[in-house]
Amino acid sequence: MKVTEKQQVTLPRTNELGFYEMRLEAVGGLGANLAGQVLAQSLVLGQGLNGAHFSSYGSEKKGSPVKSFVRVCAPDKEVRSSSPVERPHLLGVFHHCLLPVEGTTAGLYPDSVIVVNSPDSVEEVADRGRIGSGTLAVVDALLISVQENTRINTAMLGAIVRASGFIDPQVVREGIDASFREKYPKLVEPNLKTFDRGYNEVKIWTFTGSGSFKPKPFQRYVPQLGYANAPMGGIITNPGNTAHKDLSASRQGIFPIYHRHLCIDCGLCTQTCPDYVFVWEKGLDKNGKPAMVMKGPNYQYCKGCLKCVEICPVAALTMECERPEFRFTGDVQLWGPPDALVTMSRNNEPAKWGQEEGYYWRRVS
Repeated sequence: MKVTEKQQVTLPRTNELGFYEMRLEAVGGLGANLAGQVLAQSLVLGQGLNGAHFSSYGSEKKGSPVKSFVRVCAPDKEVRSSSPVERPHLLGVFHHCLLPVEGTTAGLYPDSVIVVNSPDSVEEVADRGRIGSGTLAVVDALLISVQENTRINTAMLGAIVRASGFIDPQVVREGIDASFREKYPKLVEPNLKTFDRGYNEVKIWTFTGSGSFKPKPFQRYVPQLGYANAPMGGIITNPGNTAHKDLSASRQGIFPIYHRHLCIDCGLCTQTCPDYVFVWEKGLDKNGKPAMVMKGPNYQYCKGCLKCVEICPVAALTMECERPEFRFTGDVQLWGPPDALVTMSRNNEPAKWGQEEGYYWRRVS
């Protein structure tokens, strides 16, 4: 990042320690770690603040939870803390389906800024996230990134900069340039355009205090087990379960569409799928003999890697852009085209399709 004369910036608010803190909630594959890095770099090198950035994540793969933290303060203070941001002044949610997840909106102040990637209206996002105070900014970062052939993080950066009210967009543009110029020079201009669109297309709403939802009082989590009451080693008292896990947030706007009439039930897709998304049931093969028959992918667990599309020998799986008509059903599975549908809607009716003329959702395979 090119450092010119540093600007003097005044933070809009700080906590009792003098920090302005940001937390980015995402899953692996959405680029939240890089977004946090660019934000911190821009504020420190370009706007003269002191700051720190770090992320928290498990296994480095698509679909795993990711939290990225940015902590900045005035230049006459020092950052001597690397603890997670529990009370964010600015919260970035990189996919709207993360809003109902417990802990995503935890620790908000009454005047916090929340930036959400969603195709829905501000009112719908506020209702889903039970947000009733502060400032809510909504941007369809996925739509922008698919159109510009980039990832959603730079669109989210544009929305975050606009909603923050104090971050200089030109400084962040220089940070994006510096992040891509050396290794991926061809991606600089598309990502700068994505950033500009996120900045210009974000919709911002400030609540006046009459919202139906109020932020929960902040309460720090305290472990229930300690050295005196911990169970014996090797005992799993609360086993995990993947039945309700949702990997759809890690998709980048494309997914595999299943065409039953072309399928030969060879099972290659199941063998190559890293998350076992394909559903089979007992049925009859094309010769009328009992056999296991493919029903299609369960999109709740699909993260859009498209390995199944590459390996399918008969083009029964093809790449498709996701459309705004997709919604989550009662059992958390994603709607899809009728021939790829695994579950039905709440009213037991297939998802309806209505592509608009000139709209960007189209077959890309």
